[in-house]
Amino acid sequence: MRISKVFNNSVVLGVDGNGGEVVLFGRGLGFQKRPGSEVDETLVEKRFFPGGVASADRVASYLQDVPMDDIELAEDIVALARTEFGHAITDAAVLPLADHLAFAFHRLREGIEIDYPLQWEVASLYPRELAFAGRVVALIAERRAIALPALEAVPLALHFVNAQFGSGEMSETMEVTEALTAILHTASEELGVAIEPDSVDLARFLTHVRYLILRRMRGQSAAKVDPAVGDAVRTASPVAYDVAERMADELNGRFGWEVGDDERFYLALHTFRLVSQRS
Repeated sequence: MRISKVFNNSVVLGVDGNGGEVVLFGRGLGFQKRPGSEVDETLVEKRFFPGGVASADRVASYLQDVPMDDIELAEDIVALARTEFGHAITDAAVLPLADHLAFAFHRLREGIEIDYPLQWEVASLYPRELAFAGRVVALIAERRAIALPALEAVPLALHFVNAQFGSGEMSETMEVTEALTAILHTASEELGVAIEPDSVDLARFLTHVRYLILRRMRGQSAAKVDPAVGDAVRTASPVAYDVAERMADELNGRFGWEVGDDERFYLALHTFRLVSQRS
């Protein structure tokens, strides 16, 4: 493997024989090295693979700005999150989480308090992630003797949500969360029922709507639906279809999207499961 770019004495961008890039960390790894130099594998301590919104430059920036102790703590937390939520939690979550932790520790040392938005929304939409984040706060207190405020579980939970759905930027996850809250409020009003936050049907519904929103944000569309199937669902549950129409209007008003028939069908299908909660 050869060095493609030297960021500093400890961080370089390596390229393998197939052109694959990897950001390498190791003390002295980049010292007096130039692009084209052979990587001294004996000095490599950690490897980070760019991908998605995390370009090589951004990965290197994390490595230069975030203490290695915080990165190693984040690696352990991501490993625990993977056992909790599955393999959708990838190592791509490590550096953004480490960056957040490093800043949280800095705020605590400086006595800076932040009132996080979306507290109610996170508790309502992501109870499992929030509970896990609470355990992470306790783990940090045990491992590092750092007592983060209990409220820090809110942004940590969003990191785990973000990692599961590959949203990329945290701002996108927050935008999706706000949209989900509005849509759930619409469904609750139209169905005339308070929807249980820990309901399995609600979890399925929210997963579908989350993916719908992310697809539209990325310019993708829903899979095609046979019109006959759509008509059958409309006949079987006109209430669900009416709610789906209202939710489509909410997305249109919020994002300016024209929600197509196929997406409305899927909204109605998942809403149908929520209708049963009225009985």
